[in-house]
Amino acid sequence: MSEKTEAFIISKEESGDSSYVVTFYSKLFGKINLFVKSARTSKKRFQGKLESGNLYDIEFIKAKKLGSLDSLIKIDINNDNRFINFDKDISIFQALILEAINKFEINEQPNFEIYEILKFFSLNINSHGKIKKIKIAIKTLNKYLKILGIQPSIKKCYKCKKNMHSIKYFDLKNGGSVCSKCKSNNNSSIFNLKNPINIKKLSNNYESLEILLLLISKFCEYHSGKIFNSVKYLRTT
Repeated sequence: MSEKTEAFIISKEESGDSSYVVTFYSKLFGKINLFVKSARTSKKRFQGKLESGNLYDIEFIKAKKLGSLDSLIKIDINNDNRFINFDKDISIFQALILEAINKFEINEQPNFEIYEILKFFSLNINSHGKIKKIKIAIKTLNKYLKILGIQPSIKKCYKCKKNMHSIKYFDLKNGGSVCSKCKSNNNSSIFNLKNPINIKKLSNNYESLEILLLLISKFCEYHSGKIFNSVKYLRTT
């Protein structure tokens, strides 16, 4: 008996000479790994249909042997899919979002909110403005971290809860922005920014938004305990 669902492709890896193992985040089953037999040679069935970030209608069959992967048998572009423009920044932002979900999520633990976050990103990232695009990436990542219960504080000190005029220190371990009074001098997980981020000017300053996205990405790495390949393409402080 087969299963059907809507799903985004998170990643894919080669398996043998002609096959793939594709990781999806699906509406009904959460994160799943599916074996796609002869994907690289069967052009009629799979050509152009295994691209990361796209929304698909998929059908798969459960593995008969314990420990074996379920197998993808059919895949088609979903009617709600929005093909993402070929854009370097968008590609980096998309890779970061997909990698975060891949690193944090456990297989077959469905969460409809996470599926909706991926739809939000897909529907909104094709913006003409650089600032709007990076804001969508930051908003998507923050929404996801909120679902996980580890969203970092940005505009307030995570400790004393006071509003901040600028971000000078960012604590990866304990919760994000921290003021100079609350900052621990013996905490190696604190980023000390050479050029503090001005909170009032943040929404219209691309350079500051780049640094903020990097900080949130480093926060993700710290709390997942894993290195994100996409982070190396972000602006460095």
